[in-house]
Amino acid sequence: MNGITAELERVILGLGGSKCGISDLRDIPERSFPGLPFAVTVILGLSPEVIAGIGKGPTREYHDEYERANKKLAGIGKGACSFLEEQGFSAELLGPTTESFDRETLSVPLPHKTAAIRAGIGWIGKSDLLVTREFGSAFRMCTILTDAPLSPGEPVRVSSCGSCTSCVDACPAGAITGTDWRQGTSREELVNIFACYRKTRKFAGDNGWSHSICGICIEACPWTKKYITPRSESEQSR
Repeated sequence: MNGITAELERVILGLGGSKCGISDLRDIPERSFPGLPFAVTVILGLSPEVIAGIGKGPTREYHDEYERANKKLAGIGKGACSFLEEQGFSAELLGPTTESFDRETLSVPLPHKTAAIRAGIGWIGKSDLLVTREFGSAFRMCTILTDAPLSPGEPVRVSSCGSCTSCVDACPAGAITGTDWRQGTSREELVNIFACYRKTRKFAGDNGWSHSICGICIEACPWTKKYITPRSESEQSR
């Protein structure tokens, strides 16, 4: 890790980020920001207590935690961009949530998880969500694009989900196929994203929320359960 990378990590963690990683995007053709070849992924863990309560569906507490995390991530991202710009580099923040997505494909040019797996932060679960060893999928993230000469991590190329089907079994939309991810696996092989989106929109409509959220597969993941289970309880079950 070079000096600017280490200093940036200290800034992000000092602003309240839970974890961060660097990825090299130069081999991605037709990038939306061709002059910004490196990506900084910022992870913010969600409240374990709130996540533990969404096994049967999203709650008001989860909606509020989602908004809180997005707002905090935006602040962390802006702070990191300011730091990079003060060092003489360019930086562009891709916020944690955007409405600027293709309505026909339900996709964005650069998903946060694309940068995250290239940074070595985690892998793509059968749910098509990023999974990490520290937080499972119980986190929000943002991405900072920059031309700063940062030291990238080692990309993750295969899943660590194994034979687990917890998210498949829990999905209320039946949207998860159960396919195990590896580098090159398409989103369509993993999930029916339209069935998933329809379910999240129904939850939002039924509750009068602005965000399309669900979270059931997040809570169901064993890696998430490891994160949200109190240490004393984990130790007692050994």
